[in-house]
Amino acid sequence: MNQTGIIRKIDELGRIVLPKELRKHLNINSGDDFQILLDGDKIILEKYSYLKNYEVEIINIINSFKEVTLYDINLIINDLIVNKNNTKINKELVNIIKERKIYSSENTSKILIENELSVEGNFVLLPIVVNSDLLGAILIVSKDNVSNMLNVAKIIFNIIKKYYY
Repeated sequence: MNQTGIIRKIDELGRIVLPKELRKHLNINSGDDFQILLDGDKIILEKYSYLKNYEVEIINIINSFKEVTLYDINLIINDLIVNKNNTKINKELVNIIKERKIYSSENTSKILIENELSVEGNFVLLPIVVNSDLLGAILIVSKDNVSNMLNVAKIIFNIIKKYYY
């Protein structure tokens, strides 16, 4: 485990302020959920993801849709594409997801996923927002038209939403 050498005091309510540099480096934002774990005499803070609890089931559902549609369908949790070996997405894509709007392109363009990984085709990026919580996103890339891809993304979203309740 890396040590940063940062020392913080606990206030009277038991709170600790995480330094801005650390929050930025780990993509921690105001309102993010964390789970608190104990490991011997260590306290571990881990960014909590509702979707992580059902990751295997959701990936199986996405794989079923991939077989039927032949789309490249990806689940993004936090800033990782889960079903592509946890590939970290670039800041631009993170910012688009944080806008909580559906983003699409019908111009068969290249999407830069991370520094050296890009995908080409029409695409739909659908943020997964449930009860005002941003849980992740669905990214679909294909040569098909965007309206068909958006319908598939919405169906997957509705299935994922059921896991949340």
